[in-house]
Amino acid sequence: MSYKFGMILSMIMVVAFFLLAGDMISMSAAYSALDSTSISIGYLIAKTGRVDQEYITYLEDSYKVNFKSISNLNPSIGDVIEFVIYREYQSLIMSKNPISLEASRTTVIGYYG
Repeated sequence: MSYKFGMILSMIMVVAFFLLAGDMISMSAAYSALDSTSISIGYLIAKTGRVDQEYITYLEDSYKVNFKSISNLNPSIGDVIEFVIYREYQSLIMSKNPISLEASRTTVIGYYG
């Protein structure tokens, strides 16, 4: 009897461990995708030199991200722009509420132009 009880308890722990590992792998993949998106957005901002609200809305719609903060909304060539983008991640078992994954980048206006 104790063997069966121990087996049931250990299977519950194994399943919980696999769910946690799957959640961490999924979160890592989502963060990697967000990181590459932030590099692409930094390149576009540096190349176009625009950071007005219309362009931010365009980037949010195109890349499915949200901008949290931008350091300078009226840049000129050679200015350094710092921005933070984020996405919400709904985890399997780590949290009941969505987790905010953030990536911050710095770019120089006109560097790639």
